[in-house]
Amino acid sequence: MTPAPHEREIRSARFPHGLPDRCDDTVVEAFDDAWLLLERTPTGYRVLGVAEDYRSARAWLTADDEGAQP
Repeated sequence: MTPAPHEREIRSARFPHGLPDRCDDTVVEAFDDAWLLLERTPTGYRVLGVAEDYRSARAWLTADDEGAQP
């Protein structure tokens, strides 16, 4: 079962804890890699999958369909 949209989060697989700085090169680098598909739980986060690009990750994040697959 896919979590509800408000329980979903995506993060750069290269920088899962956030960007180390805000320079243009770092931002481009973050968008150029795989994306973690996460579910927020009461005790933290659970990795549900990995998207190959930002577009796929955003589609998963914003999907409200119960049949959405990571």
